[in-house]
Amino acid sequence: MPHASPPTGHRCWWAAVRVAGLVLLAWLCCGAAPAAWAQAGAQRIEQLQWQGADGHWQAQALPDDWGRRGVPRPGLGRYRLSVSVPDAGEPWALWSARFPLHHRVWLNGTLVSNTLDMPDALQPRTTPLLVALPGGALRAGDNEVLIEELGGLRAGLGVLWLGPVAQVEPHALRYRRALVDVPRALNGLAGGAALFALLLWARRRSEITMGWFGLLALVLALRNIAFVEPGVPSPGGAGLVMYLLIVAINAMYGFFGLSLGAPRWQAWRRWLVAVAVGSAAAGLLAPADAAALDRLRQWVYPLLSINAAVATALLVRAAWRRQRRSFWLLAGLGLAFVAGGVHDMLLQSGRLPQHWEFLLPWLSPLLALIYGGMLGARLVSALAESERAGQLLEQRVRERTAELEAANLAKTRFLAAASHDLRQPMVTIGVLIGVLREQLASPAQQRLIGRVDEAVAAMEGLLAGLLDLSRLDSGGLRVAREPVALAPLLEAVAAHEREAAARKGLRLRLRVPADAVVLGDAVLIEQVLRNLVTNALRYTERGGALVGVRRRGANWRIAVWDTGRGIPLDQQARVFEDFVQLDNPQRDRALGLGLGLAIVRRAAGLLGTAVTLRSTPGRGACFGLELPACAAGPGGQGAGPAVPTDAPDLRGRRVALVEDDAGAREALRLRLQAWGAEVLALASPAELAAQIDAGLPALDLLVTDMRLPGGSGLDVVARVRAVQPGVPALVVTGNTAPADLAVLAASGLPVVHKPFRAEQLAQAIQGAWGGQVSA
Repeated sequence: MPHASPPTGHRCWWAAVRVAGLVLLAWLCCGAAPAAWAQAGAQRIEQLQWQGADGHWQAQALPDDWGRRGVPRPGLGRYRLSVSVPDAGEPWALWSARFPLHHRVWLNGTLVSNTLDMPDALQPRTTPLLVALPGGALRAGDNEVLIEELGGLRAGLGVLWLGPVAQVEPHALRYRRALVDVPRALNGLAGGAALFALLLWARRRSEITMGWFGLLALVLALRNIAFVEPGVPSPGGAGLVMYLLIVAINAMYGFFGLSLGAPRWQAWRRWLVAVAVGSAAAGLLAPADAAALDRLRQWVYPLLSINAAVATALLVRAAWRRQRRSFWLLAGLGLAFVAGGVHDMLLQSGRLPQHWEFLLPWLSPLLALIYGGMLGARLVSALAESERAGQLLEQRVRERTAELEAANLAKTRFLAAASHDLRQPMVTIGVLIGVLREQLASPAQQRLIGRVDEAVAAMEGLLAGLLDLSRLDSGGLRVAREPVALAPLLEAVAAHEREAAARKGLRLRLRVPADAVVLGDAVLIEQVLRNLVTNALRYTERGGALVGVRRRGANWRIAVWDTGRGIPLDQQARVFEDFVQLDNPQRDRALGLGLGLAIVRRAAGLLGTAVTLRSTPGRGACFGLELPACAAGPGGQGAGPAVPTDAPDLRGRRVALVEDDAGAREALRLRLQAWGAEVLALASPAELAAQIDAGLPALDLLVTDMRLPGGSGLDVVARVRAVQPGVPALVVTGNTAPADLAVLAASGLPVVHKPFRAEQLAQAIQGAWGGQVSA
């Protein structure tokens, strides 16, 4: 089975391992070759004299450690050395990586440095220190330097460097950069990795291990960065703060190992808490002096070391179970971390040579950086997995989209074909009902034809809704940008809907300022508002509906309120979908077809706006939209809705009718003849061509279907106008395909969509003649 992490994840943590190794190697090189840093003229002093308890001076090699020689600690000791100075004109300096912080230095009997009584929160110790030897106290030839040291648990003296300040000072600076600044920089990087881990944990609280690591690494980094500055006394309380930090770090390391290796060890968890709380309380209650705190460390630190060893064993256990290189590396660093802690504890207590270096400021950032590399590997792996999942999701989305597009195309083709085939007989029925109604005189027959007309109207409503959706989806609909006065438009809508409201006992009110004029398409605006008002009245049983218009900045806001049943929040987006009706499972046609709001959404989109919905179930709903305000058009009013046209007088007019459906052709012929027209009825473009060849009489109007055998309605118009230029023409069609509707919209010809009533046909004829039809 392949490894769970991708190659990029391996590279991430392996790069962190290499960086850590290089840093450790650089430290070893810096610490192992201080002699190579010596400048010409600087003297390396490895032998001087020590004043014994009997007052006699004896030879002493450097570095010197009081604990290894059995010198009482704490205590006072003296060193002496002779220095040969060829030229006493320039100042010299004395430097050592381990010089007593509390000291007195005499040069030829002159006191040149005195810090013996300097207050310090820690025990007297040795530290990297540069002591100036002023030129005035030097003399050419032999000079005597006497060093008096107040020593604590870490008492002694390191190898000395003596020479002109210009040569000794850079040496001290290089030492500081290598062994002080570098570990602080590494701890700064570790602190950044810790903050990154804590941020990840904050977003994903289930990652307990990541949280403990982040907290541990952050506190470790801050402790190491704030470690006592070399050559500077520690401020008051620094010893207690360092002690408490060590206790906290130990507890965090224990919880880190516990979460990674044995998260269910509740007893060990309680033990860690008890040790941390007890150790902290002992430190806070101890006397406020460095000696008492050092004595407490001798009791507490061994216990903390045992806890750290157990935590490291848990890391080894986790690595054994997972059998992954990164975990083995983490376990190895954990062992090194514990060993470094024990080393620093022994060094702090004076059990190791005082000139050795502390290890935790180096090992803790390495531990943090390695685990940070593991986190980086996880992050890279997660990103790679996310990218793969995203690519797979995109592929599946493309596949599903293609399937949906194919299904939608099939649905569109089906609706276009089905609606066209349904429209043919419906237009025949509708036109013939109109003709028949004019010929029947009996009230009983009028009632019967009225019932038939209602059924036909319901079917026409469905087909008209499908046609509206197809037209709005066609992309070829030309949207006008002209002033539209809202007051007359809404009055026309209200006049049409008040009868329906009165039948249900509802009130329909308008609150429209007379100066409310918007920029848009009058037909689309009327369609939107008519559907919203119809929808409000249809789903309201008590109260009524209110249409309000008010100014909002550069727009007019139109809102349609009702006191109906309301719409639940989780269903409000669905009501704008096709054929969706929330409270009409039985599909009662009196409650509509579920197309009104779908049409509203599409029409509003063409107007460049969106319909908003606010509703509380049981308290009604409010649909609203905003349209840009503008000045009124010529005459002070904007465009308004179309006004129905009365029956035209076609007496003496010759009309050519091209329709392939026999029923529709006969119905249209009877309708036109009833209006007085002389009708030439043809079934196809071929019959028209034959008629043209035989000599087509002068026409006053051409009425043609769009879909014809052997050609289209546009071909018919072009053929007739080729022999009779400028003849008025209109197209009747049952097509709902968006492409066909776009072609018709681009032609500029008047179009009557099947099924239609006599009023619509009359209005189209008037449009074809430019309004010159006498009524």
